[in-house]
Order: sequence, then structure tokens, then C-alpha cells
Amino acid sequence: MNARILAVIALGGVALVAGCAGSESAPTGPGSVGISAGIEGTGTRAESGLVSNVVDGDTVDVDGVGRTRVIGIDTPERGACGYESATQAMSVLVLDKDVTLVPGATDDEDRYGRLLRYVDVGSVDAGLSLIEDGWAIARYDSRDGYGAHPRQEQYVAADLAAPDLGCYPDNEP
Repeated sequence: MNARILAVIALGGVALVAGCAGSESAPTGPGSVGISAGIEGTGTRAESGLVSNVVDGDTVDVDGVGRTRVIGIDTPERGACGYESATQAMSVLVLDKDVTLVPGATDDEDRYGRLLRYVDVGSVDAGLSLIEDGWAIARYDSRDGYGAHPRQEQYVAADLAAPDLGCYPDNEP
């Protein structure tokens, strides 16, 4: 077996054990989030709003809240392989929909003044969904110099299991 498959198996076992000790309202499907996801990380409260614009696969504009960068994922930049597909995938998930913005990063904002939040639409974690479909990679976490975030292990496991769409070099985190 290759290292990627072994890592998925190992992380899957950890997730299975953790899930057995959890609550009765545990998530049940791909990209699902638990009911307890309302407040994570910094102590900042979750906010809700309508997504009025998708900037790209990892950044959205939320009415009444502002520009928001999704915690723990990275998608291709404008002009790069996969940019249009990642942006379209995020649009399908969140554009013109009410979302919940859940804190969880070490910092409240990034260096560009964007809020750092998970973006949940209903029970679906938009960032996790993009990772699972291969349009995003798990990044900006404790593995590359940023603080760990509450959904990091789930994001990394999903990234290891995601299809390789050929848009990121093998050495990306």
C-alpha cells in the first residue's frame, strides 16, 4: 500500500474511534457538520447571512457580514488550473443561500481584512465539500505554520482521500 492510503486508513480509524465516543447528534454524511458547530475557536459567535457573491473557491461575500475567507482550505487562484471549477463548485453550494459563518481560526481576520470562518450551508460544510470533491486542498493549518483549527483532522483526512484532479503539485500541503 502507498503512504497516502495508509494515512487515510489510520485517520479513518481515529475518526471512527472518536465518533463512537461522541454525541447522539453526530454528522452522518459527507460534508456534514454537527449541531455543536455553532461556536468554535476564538470565542467569537457564529453569524449568518446570505452569500451575495462568490469571489473564488475559498472566498465569499456575505450580506451584512463582509468578505469571508474559508478556514483550512486553499483553492486555485485566478488563471490557474481548477480556478473556474472550484469557483463554480463553491457557487453551487452557497451563492444566494443563507449560510452560517463559524469561527475556528487562531486569528479572526487574515492579512487582507477578510473574516476567517467555516462556511456552513444547512448541515453541509462548504470547505469540506470542496476538499472531498478535489477542488480544494487542506491548508493553512498547523502543518504549515498556522494554528490548528477544530476541523483540521477531518479536512486532512478528506484531502488524502480526495480525487487527484491534477491541479496541485504533489508537494503541496
